Amino acid sequence: MPFINIKLTSPMPDTKLQDKIAKEITDIMVKNLGKVPQRTVICFEEVPAEGFYFGGESVAEIRKKG
Repeated sequence: MPFINIKLTSPMPDTKLQDKIAKEITDIMVKNLGKVPQRTVICFEEVPAEGFYFGGESVAEIRKKG
């Protein structure tokens, strides 16, 4: 049973887009690894942009710079 955890900085994509992404990833697991779709878990997790850093700078600050 694959468990795929996708972490994204806020804001999260809307539910419709998450549904599409989850379906596409599930299809990849089925096609390439022979996994059962009903046993493939996709979990979207939101990480606040202020708590995610690149090179010591938060994503929130990087976004402010454009």
